[in-house]
Amino acid sequence: MVLALALASVGYGASTASDPVTVSVTVDDYISISNPGDVTLANIAGTGGSTESSATWTVATNNDAGYKLEVTASSTPALAKGADSFADFVDGGTPIPWSVAAADSAFGISAQGNATSAALWGNPGAGSGNYRGLQGATAIEVANNSNETAGEDTTLYFRAEVGASHLQPSGTYSANLTVTATTL
Repeated sequence: MVLALALASVGYGASTASDPVTVSVTVDDYISISNPGDVTLANIAGTGGSTESSATWTVATNNDAGYKLEVTASSTPALAKGADSFADFVDGGTPIPWSVAAADSAFGISAQGNATSAALWGNPGAGSGNYRGLQGATAIEVANNSNETAGEDTTLYFRAEVGASHLQPSGTYSANLTVTATTL
């Protein structure tokens, strides 16, 4: 008799109910930039000298469209001491080889990083790359990447030169720059 009841319950009550559910999560954009610290250029002795130094920023982002790295200056010209200054390097809006006339002084930047910045800037450092003059609060793009990255380095080179026949007033000049990484 027990066997008959077990078979009867199987035949009468088998039913199911289902409820589809979707689980979703949003991952917010994240971007970080390192802080390499201040940069000090070597002294220029009198006239006819130049100096160059660099700093490296590392950008990390999870944004699948990537990022851009830009630099701005708080003043025009960027490198100044009171009323005295180095002219912002004249570049015509695109990176060009470094060249300063004997009667002038100038300050400019170059960049080295990924393939995108290499195509734009050439081979910076020691006067062998292309340079730009800063344009005050107008941002200059120094690098970009169209993908996410766990950490990508971009090195900025800062160069100042006093022409051989230019009388640059003595003293300590400074430029207040801001380097900004933005997701695309």
